[in-house]
Amino acid sequence: MNNVTPLPRLRTHRVAVAGIFFVVGVQLGTWFARVPELRTALHLSFSQLGAVLLAQTVGVIIAMQVAGHLSAYLDSRAVVRLTATIVPWFPALVAISPGAVTAAAVMLGWGLVAGLLDVAVNTQGVALEQFGRRPFLSSLHAVWGAGALTGSLGAVVAIRAGVPLGVHFATVAAVLCVLALVAGRHALPERRSGTRREPGKRARTGLLSGWTRAVLVLGGLGAAAALCEGAVSSWCGVFLREQRGATADVASLGYFVFILAQTATRMFGDRVHRVLGPVALLRWSMAATAAGVLVAVLSPDPWSGLAGFALQGCGLAVVIPLIAGAVGHGGGNTSVAIARFSTLHQVGVLAGPALFGRLAQTSGVSTALALLVLPVGLIAVFAKATVTARPAVLATAEGRRAA
Repeated sequence: MNNVTPLPRLRTHRVAVAGIFFVVGVQLGTWFARVPELRTALHLSFSQLGAVLLAQTVGVIIAMQVAGHLSAYLDSRAVVRLTATIVPWFPALVAISPGAVTAAAVMLGWGLVAGLLDVAVNTQGVALEQFGRRPFLSSLHAVWGAGALTGSLGAVVAIRAGVPLGVHFATVAAVLCVLALVAGRHALPERRSGTRREPGKRARTGLLSGWTRAVLVLGGLGAAAALCEGAVSSWCGVFLREQRGATADVASLGYFVFILAQTATRMFGDRVHRVLGPVALLRWSMAATAAGVLVAVLSPDPWSGLAGFALQGCGLAVVIPLIAGAVGHGGGNTSVAIARFSTLHQVGVLAGPALFGRLAQTSGVSTALALLVLPVGLIAVFAKATVTARPAVLATAEGRRAA
């Protein structure tokens, strides 16, 4: 059997999957940059805006449970081709909503479709690694970060040009829809793994399936990483402003340097993965993250604090791609495993800012930031759980030339 991956096909599939990651990143970057205007445009109170945004999260969590069952009928390629062309239009629909109830309903629908897309696009990343027999997830997540930065910068330009919210969202949606249509055509058919089934019988994909011990452990690590990311993203500016006396414009750079460092590091994450392997890379990443926390906490001025947050961005960059790869390559139904992992990861996304805020209220922002070394240490201790990501690496000379 010929084990050499056809390079032209690999490049085509890789660009296609990266294109979907870019679409998702641009949409979210555009959305987050203009959320402050949404409250004014829809005449929402702060509590109403919070409820509207929460509706999306509820939809995402529900969708992640449905995604596993859906995988018995559609592979990830079909789901990507459908959802990636629909999801860009939801921000425009929110912008023209007549009130909070309608906006919440649209956000719920957005969450349902986005949750399916999130599972499917990460499943595509795993399928790409299986097809190319080497890591790709880190660079794919880097493309997502580049898309988010692109969307944010585009939103700044649109705001300064006075482009109305709805017009901006609709224009971006039209462009992203075209990109999604083109990329979706070249996405990978999912290669199902697991035992062979009798004709006419589907794999068990109920709500309770897929919760294996490995998925629970890896999902817990993903939740811990998401908790750290969410806490830093939401509170780094507050820390710089309140604890280090930074001006408003300097404090606003906290998140920017974090996400920029994270995205840049992910561009090289796959290469380092091939050299060190997932376990060693994860532990070195946690060491860098802990060092970044200490630099930020012990820094006497905001500029040193910014360096600390940039170092944390570098350390946390490859964690989620590594863990997602370990989940996907662990055997069984990839979509189900990714869906279960994503559910636990989402718990960390939700809990991070809230838990950090509670700690900051009782112990101070600096202490709360310092306590992030606990989940970081937990990830390092259980790093061996990611060893299943290693089979994605191609050790032959042909694989090294393909790099």
